[in-house]
Amino acid sequence: MEQTFDLPPDSGGELAALLERSGVDFARRGDQFQFRFSSGGCAWQTVCQCQDDRVLVYGVHPARVKDAGRALALCSQLNSQLVEGSLFLQEEHFVFRTSARLTEAFEAQSRIAGALEYNAAALSHWWERLTAEAQGLPFHP
Repeated sequence: MEQTFDLPPDSGGELAALLERSGVDFARRGDQFQFRFSSGGCAWQTVCQCQDDRVLVYGVHPARVKDAGRALALCSQLNSQLVEGSLFLQEEHFVFRTSARLTEAFEAQSRIAGALEYNAAALSHWWERLTAEAQGLPFHP
Protein backbone atom coordinates (compact mmCIF):
# COMPACT_ATOMS: atom_id res chain seq x y z
CA MET A 1 0.00 0.00 0.00
CA GLU A 2 1.37 3.40 -1.00
CA GLN A 3 1.81 5.94 1.78
CA THR A 4 0.77 9.53 0.99
CA PHE A 5 1.33 11.19 4.37
CA ASP A 6 4.52 12.85 3.18
CA LEU A 7 3.05 14.33 0.00
CA PRO A 8 2.51 18.10 0.04
CA PRO A 9 -1.11 19.03 0.80
CA ASP A 10 -3.45 20.25 -1.94
CA SER A 11 -3.92 23.90 -0.95
CA GLY A 12 -7.20 24.29 -2.86
CA GLY A 13 -8.64 21.09 -1.43
CA GLU A 14 -7.61 22.00 2.11
CA LEU A 15 -9.09 25.52 1.82
CA ALA A 16 -12.34 24.19 0.34
CA ALA A 17 -12.63 21.62 3.14
CA LEU A 18 -12.02 24.28 5.81
CA LEU A 19 -14.59 26.69 4.33
CA GLU A 20 -17.19 23.94 3.91
CA ARG A 21 -16.65 22.68 7.47
CA SER A 22 -16.99 26.26 8.74
CA GLY A 23 -20.24 26.83 6.83
CA VAL A 24 -18.80 29.65 4.71
CA ASP A 25 -20.66 30.41 1.48
CA PHE A 26 -17.89 30.73 -1.11
CA ALA A 27 -17.38 30.77 -4.86
CA ARG A 28 -14.49 28.84 -6.39
CA ARG A 29 -12.98 29.38 -9.81
CA GLY A 30 -10.02 27.04 -10.23
CA ASP A 31 -7.45 28.01 -7.59
CA GLN A 32 -9.27 31.22 -6.58
CA PHE A 33 -11.87 31.44 -3.81
CA GLN A 34 -14.10 34.41 -2.94
CA PHE A 35 -16.36 34.96 0.05
CA ARG A 36 -17.64 37.68 2.38
CA PHE A 37 -16.05 37.97 5.79
CA SER A 38 -17.47 39.92 8.70
CA SER A 39 -16.29 40.78 12.16
CA GLY A 40 -17.54 43.27 14.72
CA GLY A 41 -20.09 44.86 12.38
CA CYS A 42 -17.57 45.22 9.53
CA ALA A 43 -17.93 43.25 6.28
CA TRP A 44 -15.53 42.85 3.39
CA GLN A 45 -14.62 40.68 0.43
CA THR A 46 -11.95 38.03 0.96
CA VAL A 47 -10.15 36.48 -1.99
CA CYS A 48 -7.85 33.48 -1.59
CA GLN A 49 -5.41 32.32 -4.24
CA CYS A 50 -3.97 28.82 -3.92
CA GLN A 51 -0.47 28.35 -5.33
CA ASP A 52 1.14 24.95 -4.84
CA ASP A 53 1.92 24.75 -1.10
CA ARG A 54 0.70 28.25 -0.26
CA VAL A 55 -2.64 29.98 0.26
CA LEU A 56 -2.60 33.75 -0.22
CA VAL A 57 -5.39 35.60 1.60
CA TYR A 58 -6.49 39.07 0.44
CA GLY A 59 -8.93 41.06 2.57
CA VAL A 60 -10.38 43.92 0.50
CA HIS A 61 -11.70 46.94 2.42
CA PRO A 62 -14.89 48.15 0.68
CA ALA A 63 -14.27 51.94 0.92
CA ARG A 64 -12.91 53.53 -2.26
CA VAL A 65 -9.73 55.54 -1.66
CA LYS A 66 -9.91 59.20 -2.72
CA ASP A 67 -6.25 60.23 -2.26
CA ALA A 68 -3.75 57.52 -3.22
CA GLY A 69 -0.77 59.45 -1.84
CA ARG A 70 -2.24 59.73 1.66
CA ALA A 71 -3.45 56.14 1.53
CA LEU A 72 -0.01 54.84 0.56
CA ALA A 73 1.55 56.78 3.44
CA LEU A 74 -0.90 55.07 5.81
CA CYS A 75 -0.05 51.67 4.28
CA SER A 76 3.63 52.31 4.96
CA GLN A 77 2.92 53.37 8.53
CA LEU A 78 0.73 50.36 9.30
CA ASN A 79 3.08 47.91 7.54
CA SER A 80 5.79 48.91 9.99
CA GLN A 81 3.56 47.59 12.80
CA LEU A 82 2.60 44.27 11.20
CA VAL A 83 4.17 41.00 12.24
CA GLU A 84 2.86 39.17 9.17
CA GLY A 85 1.39 40.23 5.86
CA SER A 86 1.20 43.58 4.16
CA LEU A 87 -1.26 46.36 3.40
CA PHE A 88 -1.32 47.92 -0.07
CA LEU A 89 -3.60 49.69 -2.55
CA GLN A 90 -5.19 47.95 -5.50
CA GLU A 91 -7.92 49.35 -7.73
CA GLU A 92 -8.55 52.22 -5.25
CA HIS A 93 -9.08 49.90 -2.26
CA PHE A 94 -6.98 48.95 0.74
CA VAL A 95 -6.01 45.29 0.52
CA PHE A 96 -4.43 43.32 3.34
CA ARG A 97 -2.53 40.17 2.32
CA THR A 98 -1.50 37.30 4.52
CA SER A 99 -0.45 33.79 3.58
CA ALA A 100 -0.22 30.25 4.86
CA ARG A 101 2.52 27.87 3.77
CA LEU A 102 1.30 24.29 3.91
CA THR A 103 4.09 21.86 4.71
CA GLU A 104 2.01 18.85 5.78
CA ALA A 105 -1.61 17.78 5.55
CA PHE A 106 -1.88 17.26 9.32
CA GLU A 107 -1.83 20.99 10.08
CA ALA A 108 -2.75 22.50 6.68
CA GLN A 109 -6.25 23.65 7.65
CA SER A 110 -4.98 25.04 10.94
CA ARG A 111 -2.40 27.16 9.11
CA ILE A 112 -5.02 28.42 6.63
CA ALA A 113 -7.38 29.27 9.50
CA GLY A 114 -4.55 31.17 11.21
CA ALA A 115 -3.89 33.25 8.08
CA LEU A 116 -7.62 34.01 7.69
CA GLU A 117 -7.94 34.95 11.37
CA TYR A 118 -4.88 37.22 11.31
CA ASN A 119 -6.18 38.89 8.15
CA ALA A 120 -9.62 39.47 9.70
CA ALA A 121 -8.14 40.71 12.99
CA ALA A 122 -5.91 43.28 11.27
CA LEU A 123 -8.72 44.60 9.04
CA SER A 124 -11.10 44.78 12.00
CA HIS A 125 -8.52 46.49 14.19
CA TRP A 126 -7.82 49.22 11.61
CA TRP A 127 -11.32 49.37 10.10
CA GLU A 128 -12.25 52.89 11.23
CA ARG A 129 -8.82 54.27 10.40
CA LEU A 130 -8.86 52.77 6.90
CA THR A 131 -12.42 54.01 6.34
CA ALA A 132 -11.57 57.55 7.41
CA GLU A 133 -8.39 57.60 5.30
CA ALA A 134 -10.21 56.26 2.24
CA GLN A 135 -12.72 59.10 2.53
CA GLY A 136 -10.00 61.70 3.12
CA LEU A 137 -11.24 62.41 6.66
CA PRO A 138 -9.11 62.91 9.75
CA PHE A 139 -8.96 59.93 12.08
CA HIS A 140 -9.57 60.43 15.81
CA PRO A 141 -9.22 57.26 17.89
